[in-house]
Amino acid sequence: MAYKPGDPLVTRKPLFLAASFCLTWLADILGYLLGLGLFGFRIRKNPEAKAALRLRMSDGRYKPLILVSNHALLLDPMLHSISLAPRLTYFTALEETIASPGLGTLVRLFGALPLPKDRARLALVDQAVATALSTRGLCHFYPEGECHMRNQEIRPFKPGAFHFAIRHGAFVLPVVTVLKKRRLGPLSLGVKAEVHLLPPIAPPSPSGRLSVDIHAAQTLAAAARAAMQARIDQAGGDKSLYKGPMPRIKGFNDRLR
Repeated sequence: MAYKPGDPLVTRKPLFLAASFCLTWLADILGYLLGLGLFGFRIRKNPEAKAALRLRMSDGRYKPLILVSNHALLLDPMLHSISLAPRLTYFTALEETIASPGLGTLVRLFGALPLPKDRARLALVDQAVATALSTRGLCHFYPEGECHMRNQEIRPFKPGAFHFAIRHGAFVLPVVTVLKKRRLGPLSLGVKAEVHLLPPIAPPSPSGRLSVDIHAAQTLAAAARAAMQARIDQAGGDKSLYKGPMPRIKGFNDRLR
């Protein structure tokens, strides 16, 4: 099950999928309890988001969705996975993370899809996203590119996730981490975390011209970011909590993005 650079980006072997299913469900159950203890965790789902996650096509497969999130906590992937249950998703991660011994296999079992370091293999990412959307129906991106600890002022989005949405005709579903100070009377209990699922955003139709579609992806990215920032502001996200970029760990998150 270990991943090495050059391997297929998505594994669909039955044994691997069975292990992934069982492990993800176990992690979601335990993670929910952990999230309650650490963050007083809450999930807020817009009715349109709920409907989009249930929507199926004529062949019975789920209607594909590209999920996009801000990244403000190290445990965001766990909290976001819980908020999507019972659906399982694939999510993008640095190839270095997936290739790291032990941890890489675990992360891949949770649905991580590696982003290759070798630019010659980047075309394979589109194929992997297509596979993710045609199987689980979900592919999750963190378009800020890295984790900014406790940040409630969303950084500019890279257009890649939105370009995939246009190419594959997938609606964009924003998943927002909202953070507030957690208090009990005068006592500070750290950070309170809520995950909000917003209404899906329809992508424009692909034009067939790369430059035009990239521009459309940038416009779509800006619209999604604005909607997500508006939700943080409306829900009382506390911008004073910001702790800076997540520290870089050699072989784990040290690649420049």
